[in-house]
Amino acid sequence: MKIRTFSYFFKESIKSMKRNRVMSFASITTVAAALFIFGAFMIIISNVNNAVDTVENKVEIKAFLKDDVTTLKSREIEKKIKKIPNVKSVVFESKDEALKKVTEQLGENRDLTEGLEEDNPFPASFIIKVDKPSDVAYVSKELSQIEDFEKINDAQEIVNQIIKITNFIKLFSLILMIILSVIGISLISNTIKLTVYARKREIGIMKYIGATDWFVKWPFLLEGIILGLLGALIAIGLLSAGYSYGIKVISANNILFFSLIPLNVIIRTILWQFCLVGMIIGGVGSLISIKKFLVI
Repeated sequence: MKIRTFSYFFKESIKSMKRNRVMSFASITTVAAALFIFGAFMIIISNVNNAVDTVENKVEIKAFLKDDVTTLKSREIEKKIKKIPNVKSVVFESKDEALKKVTEQLGENRDLTEGLEEDNPFPASFIIKVDKPSDVAYVSKELSQIEDFEKINDAQEIVNQIIKITNFIKLFSLILMIILSVIGISLISNTIKLTVYARKREIGIMKYIGATDWFVKWPFLLEGIILGLLGALIAIGLLSAGYSYGIKVISANNILFFSLIPLNVIIRTILWQFCLVGMIIGGVGSLISIKKFLVI
């Protein structure tokens, strides 16, 4: 496409937007509203996933050794554990370290552990982290084959809940994304269709004097892309302002147990995605709206 031709198409798109200010405003608002809703949900999902990741990183298996296991034997057991698939890390906690940890956790009541140094009741253990929560069941089963363990705590119920929440979030976000995309395309298509209908006589004249289908379509296509892009930029601005305010409120009141994703990370993630989606919605909406008058 020549620069002069593109310049003509662009000017025609701008003229059309100016002539139909109300409908253009409606189109921009429609895209902005759809992307704002989707973006708000994306931000919530991203932060929920971040929270789930935080919990997942804390998921661990604690395998308690029998009292008669020697230091040499414990080293051999550690080597066995590291060979188990999906094991990310293994940390040995001695009886003395276990007692020290309990003492620190008691805080002001730490005097309750006085005198236990000579006859330490706390067993030595291995703290095992896995690649992902779904690996806990398999690793626990493998650990149970080692006879030197007295007890294995794997927090399986918590792990199952994390897996359920994660799967639900992924499914729900996918369904919502599809629904909002369909709504956005439908709304902008109907809005731009009004513009095309208002110019149907002009389109007929252009076709009569020999204009090709794409020559007629390009101004409408660009108009839809511009409207979609403007709507996306407005949505990004509103989301940025709202998220920034939300971070300040939550941080000031210390509401959550995990830190929110920084604003600059969110903006980097949604900026190009929203601009692209906005232009696609506008372009597809434009093509659908002029299909009635022109055959592709």
